[in-house]
Amino acid sequence: MLGKILVTALVFGVVYILWRHQQRQQELEKNEAAGHSSALPSSRKSPAVKPLLIGILALFMLSTAAWMVYDWQDQRTLLEVRVMNPTNGTEDIYQVYKKDLQERGFTTRNGQHIRIANSERMEVQRLGKH
Repeated sequence: MLGKILVTALVFGVVYILWRHQQRQQELEKNEAAGHSSALPSSRKSPAVKPLLIGILALFMLSTAAWMVYDWQDQRTLLEVRVMNPTNGTEDIYQVYKKDLQERGFTTRNGQHIRIANSERMEVQRLGKH
């Protein structure tokens, strides 16, 4: 969700910068057509808004990219899932990626779909990165 918000803010920022640039170009063309000098008056100094916006947008982009990489790596963490049936005492062990683990079931690395009954118990342990 945070990534979507940051990407939306990035798009709005880029559109704003492009719009401002287009407005500035139109003003310069009007001034040149009217015979005025195209240089800005020296008494009026523009604040450094553009470098600030570019810095903020770059920070948004970098933080979004870092979050996406972290989430991608986290979802591909390999887990060991033990399913224990207390009625007959059997225990089955599966390897599952974190992204495929749900509350009452999971999909193994081999593509096998497992659903857990209410009487069964599931233990999850991290194996490491794969």
